[in-house]
Amino acid sequence: MNPRTKLLIAQPDGAKLVSLLLWLEQYTDLEVVGTTCSGDKLAACTSYHQPEVVLVDFSLLAQDQPAATAKIKAAASHPAILVMHESDIAPMESALGKDLDGYINPKLSLSELTESIRKAAQKRAIPVAPVYVPATMAG
Repeated sequence: MNPRTKLLIAQPDGAKLVSLLLWLEQYTDLEVVGTTCSGDKLAACTSYHQPEVVLVDFSLLAQDQPAATAKIKAAASHPAILVMHESDIAPMESALGKDLDGYINPKLSLSELTESIRKAAQKRAIPVAPVYVPATMAG
């Protein structure tokens, strides 16, 4: 059995958060390891829970997006960041920057949402420490 994808959800709307939790409960390959309703606690929650994917509402990043995403990416798990927003994505891309891994319209079907989470987990960039490999002597 494959390990479950660890997910942190940051959603200020309590009703939407509960809906997401109930929907995602159906998927045995996804595990919600934490939630937050506040952008201020997002980096701390990410460091504590070490998710593979952070699903965050746009409104929680709107204040200081570059600093917020840098703090999230600095967590030891180096999570992928998916942003939920209901408006047109094209103008958002330049405003949000390159540190985000994707954008999700909350009106997606549940299967599309879960597939986006899985893809983000697979694509996330994990910095690799340099490895010492000794040269072998040719015989």
